[in-house]
Amino acid sequence: MNIDYNNIEEDIFNGTFRQNLQDELTIGFRQIHESGERLPLASYYAAQIAEIVNRDVALSDDVKYDLYQEILAAVEHARAEVLGEEPGA
Repeated sequence: MNIDYNNIEEDIFNGTFRQNLQDELTIGFRQIHESGERLPLASYYAAQIAEIVNRDVALSDDVKYDLYQEILAAVEHARAEVLGEEPGA
């Protein structure tokens, strides 16, 4: 994922970060699913992504929390779309 670290806080708050991540995850999850592999649990995958993103940028604790919530929402929605489920199910 290409992340604009200079504008990451704005992208988190306006939803751009989540939408871009969700779009990319949907493509990747579809490939994983079509290969017959199980998709990762949303919370596990979100934690992994958040750890990677947080390595490259200094964010306040509040923004880190918001970042994780946006990542989790993106993962849940992408996963649900690929599996034909409701997000959070």
